[in-house]
Amino acid sequence: MKRRTLAAASAALLMASALGVSACSSEIVAQSGSGAQSTANLDLERISSVLSDVGGAMSSADASLNASDLDGKVTNGALETRTAQYALATATGQAPSALDFTPTSLAITNSDSWPRAIFNISDGSSTALPVLQVYVQDSARSDYKLTSYARLLGGTQLTLPPVGTGSAYVTGDSEGFTVSPDAALTQYITMLNSGTQDTSQFVADEFTKQTLQQVTDLNSSVSAAGSVTMAASATDYPISGLVLQDGSALVAANLKYTLTYQRTVAGSTMNLGGTTASLSKDGTTVEGTATVDYIETVIMRIPSQKAGGNVQIVGGDRAIVKVALDPSTSPG
Repeated sequence: MKRRTLAAASAALLMASALGVSACSSEIVAQSGSGAQSTANLDLERISSVLSDVGGAMSSADASLNASDLDGKVTNGALETRTAQYALATATGQAPSALDFTPTSLAITNSDSWPRAIFNISDGSSTALPVLQVYVQDSARSDYKLTSYARLLGGTQLTLPPVGTGSAYVTGDSEGFTVSPDAALTQYITMLNSGTQDTSQFVADEFTKQTLQQVTDLNSSVSAAGSVTMAASATDYPISGLVLQDGSALVAANLKYTLTYQRTVAGSTMNLGGTTASLSKDGTTVEGTATVDYIETVIMRIPSQKAGGNVQIVGGDRAIVKVALDPSTSPG
């Protein structure tokens, strides 16, 4: 049995495969599966076709900065995120980061029902972390669509199931893990709203730290004029995942949160800055409140009940969806 390791921009991934390495990085040595297992829902040729179709639509949309050109190939959190990134690109003139649709580190489900999923982890580089792309087929007659994507965090280590045999699909209410994915997302949202990393339930991670630090830094910068608060909540987008080789679940989930800038000191000045200012259509001066809505994707690894342990955030991305100013609560 051969073992293969992919190292990319400090994110290490271990991937087992029952297929050859023709569609994978030359740095990778194949690892065969063992024993009689179920058959994966798609072979490598059909997986490559899915990625190529979605990549073609994304290329067109990236050129036009128009989400309608995604042609139904992208949906749910991925569609909302890319639409927001196009709006930012239009406002700033800076193109969104391109996604790599080359089949690289792959995992696939072997479900006998639907939904079914493909996970593809792109190669990283010296300047960019690998990106996990999640494709879901909701029914036998529907196409696989890109539903989520997010950068993996530096130092992430995953053991993907053999591509030739696949693994079980994971939904929000799937059991067999330390918590269900739905419960893990609820706990994560509660943690964000608390303003403090909860290491009793989650492994401390840089992405969450940065999210919470953003609120702290903003409060520091506007303290003479008011405050900034965060309110996170769930979206209607379903959680999608699959079982890793060690029995843990790798899932992609979306949440939304709002940062509310509140000017409370009469005669003070509060201004939006950076990306937030670029997306504000009504100027940058906060007279009363400014609300900034975000869409966030988190990639969670949830241990099996047998192994135990805390949920780990192994990837994440966020994008601003909307900025709105309301002068009605101005303190004068």
